[in-house]
Amino acid sequence: MRRGPALLTLAVVIALLALSQHAGKQTARLPDLRGRTLRAAQLAARDAGFRQLAAADALDRHRVPVLGGNWKVCSQQPPPARYALTTPVTLRVVKTGEACPRR
Repeated sequence: MRRGPALLTLAVVIALLALSQHAGKQTARLPDLRGRTLRAAQLAARDAGFRQLAAADALDRHRVPVLGGNWKVCSQQPPPARYALTTPVTLRVVKTGEACPRR
């Protein structure tokens, strides 16, 4: 029985687990994205290292924010602070020119 390939496979699995655990522990500061266009907010969050981004209609009209320059951010979840880079970020938006809801 050849142990070389089995040991190599085990070493690769252990290395990948270590990398994934390390990646989960990496953190960055999520900036305050309120008041920015959706596009600018998404770019700022990505520049900070966050990749799991979502946008939702803040007026609950079930509109889909497609063109990021036509929407502005009213609120974000989570709020500005330091988080793991794997933290999902949701931006609640309204069309540019609309008022943000009071909540």
